[in-house]
Amino acid sequence: MDRHKRVELTRVTNALATPSQLQKSQTRGLTLSLVSSLHYLGGSLTQIGGAILNIPAPAIATSAIIFHRFHLLAGFLESSIRDTVAACLYIASKTCEIPLRPSAILAAVDTACEDPLAVGGKRIPKRKYSHANTETLDHWELRILTTLAFDMHVVTPYTLCFEYLVAMNVDNDRQKILAQRAWNYINDTMKTKICILHQPNVIAVTAIWLAAREADIELLDGEKWWEAFDVDTEDMGHVVLLLREGRNIAIRERDRVVSGREPTLTIEDVKERVLEEASLSSW
Repeated sequence: MDRHKRVELTRVTNALATPSQLQKSQTRGLTLSLVSSLHYLGGSLTQIGGAILNIPAPAIATSAIIFHRFHLLAGFLESSIRDTVAACLYIASKTCEIPLRPSAILAAVDTACEDPLAVGGKRIPKRKYSHANTETLDHWELRILTTLAFDMHVVTPYTLCFEYLVAMNVDNDRQKILAQRAWNYINDTMKTKICILHQPNVIAVTAIWLAAREADIELLDGEKWWEAFDVDTEDMGHVVLLLREGRNIAIRERDRVVSGREPTLTIEDVKERVLEEASLSSW
């Protein structure tokens, strides 16, 4: 690939968080650390619930992006994470044209809430839900839609990742290695605010770069191949730093559960956590 030649690919973008939205989200009585943890827990629940429902990764990512967008604007003191995760999966199932029963979504999310830091291996249990339960789902679906001004346009990095590997003429064997590892990195970005801070092309390119470094595979003889996809090293570096932060959050939240404390999933849990952090800071 000519280092000066741009790859002609369809330009796809998402609505990203603005500086004013980020600043406002940090002035609702919650520490930045707690807000990051809550985004991580919601993103994890979305992935586990989606896996239980056996829906494709792009649909799970769509629900995660909607979740992060909504809570960026609405905060975490007006709704339980359980309700909004269920509603986001419900919305994503419609936008991605995947027929799912409301009761199945509720059962999957409730199962995920039993162990929100687990990784797969669960099936939807047989649970009965009343009309009131599905009305709650409908309520939060409408609340999310109106908060986001009914803008449900979402582009996920998965397809772009494969397109970029093909565009660089990566051979099949290396493509499989890179695609799988990059896929895992993309999954990690959906657990955090990364997916509403950076465009999908930046996430896809960074995931490929990390995968290539991990697998010790050099792409295009060391050329700055990422520039062909309109990505600069500053944005890539920021994504890498946020991924590291996400892993630290995962460790922190698992340590809390191991020490006997419940995950922060309800409004009451969030309020208790605020008091907990305040008492710790007073020492």
